[in-house]
Amino acid sequence: MADPRDLSEPELLALLTEQRWFASKDRVPDRAEVVDLPVDEPELALAIVEVGFRTGGREHYTLALASDDALPADALSRPALAAHLAALCGVETAGAAVRPMGVEQSNSSVVIDERHVLKLYRRLQPGPNPEVELLRALAAQGFEAVPRLEGALEAEGPPLEASLVSVTALVPAAGDGWTLALDSFSGEPTWLPERAERLGEVTALLHAALAADEVDPHLAPEEPSAESLQLVVAALDEEIRRTFAALPEDSAASAIAHRAEDVRDLAHELGSVGSEGLLIRTHGDYHLGQVLWAETDDWVALDFEGEPARSLIERRRRRSALRDVAGMVRSFAYAEDASLLVRGVVPPEGWADACREAFLDGYTTAADPRLLPSSRVGFDRLLALFELEKLVYEIGYETRNRPGWAAIPVAGVLRALARAATA
Repeated sequence: MADPRDLSEPELLALLTEQRWFASKDRVPDRAEVVDLPVDEPELALAIVEVGFRTGGREHYTLALASDDALPADALSRPALAAHLAALCGVETAGAAVRPMGVEQSNSSVVIDERHVLKLYRRLQPGPNPEVELLRALAAQGFEAVPRLEGALEAEGPPLEASLVSVTALVPAAGDGWTLALDSFSGEPTWLPERAERLGEVTALLHAALAADEVDPHLAPEEPSAESLQLVVAALDEEIRRTFAALPEDSAASAIAHRAEDVRDLAHELGSVGSEGLLIRTHGDYHLGQVLWAETDDWVALDFEGEPARSLIERRRRRSALRDVAGMVRSFAYAEDASLLVRGVVPPEGWADACREAFLDGYTTAADPRLLPSSRVGFDRLLALFELEKLVYEIGYETRNRPGWAAIPVAGVLRALARAATA
């Protein structure tokens, strides 16, 4: 193929900026350059592209280019090229069939021969990829409720060391928790409430496995410092200020634009917890879309990269396990609120509360007590703090990427403020 380094800046930007996985849609890029070719072969090239912005800063992305200069996604859609990428990861496949896996989001994933999932990491940051790192760690602990990591391809730098591709075993499943929950509202609304307790148990066992390695300095649990929780509240306070200041006037979020001080006050109030438990590596972006109901009639967790908008340093930081718990209970409320928006179906009253109660029962029963606050009052307050943190993140994400969905976290914030006012 033609050398990707010969592509012009407009050609490179055209290949990047219209993709779902391009992270900075709210910024104007003004330059693009191929800075590395970790794979440079006649039929396929993986190019690392550095993008610069008018306001300063830069980001790196992976492009998969086929020999006829097709769009990046096209390279993965071709069985021979997907199989070749898998082989570069150390996984031999027949490459007889390839299909995309769901809607392309922050990365690109395809299923090969209904046996393997190949994921191309699009936005790159220097350092170990949390997903590859944690899947290896969980395998070492014998934890089986995650996809088995089969291989990975990593760039050794310069300009950066990063994971480019991973291959995991395909988990045969009825579907992900989000889709199954929305489907259930039309026929069997008790489906998830009846399985939420087991989801809580699996989540607690996942956290116990993530806390089991006490030797690796990047994985071992750690005692929080005396000011740890105050730093969390201070960071949330700043995120509230920044997020609310940027709310579009013509969006659903304008309904809470004047409540920034109330939300900040609530964050400081909830931060009075006392002991918060050991800090561990966590999933980092835990919600119903990140768990599968497998054909084994049990839950499997996947996608351990963390929240895509956060830096790699943040995503690898040890945190309270209750951040993941907060993400999942927020997801129950999200599904309940989204049902009418997405499917035109009104869920049964109290559905999210039923899921939440069962999930927390399962979690607290199976949890390693070292990872939790010492009292139930402390547990509830810390969980509420992390739910608020998640809500603020959701508002920023939805207003930037899916304005039509912004009403969902807005409703969550209003409910949180109302509960605080009556407490």
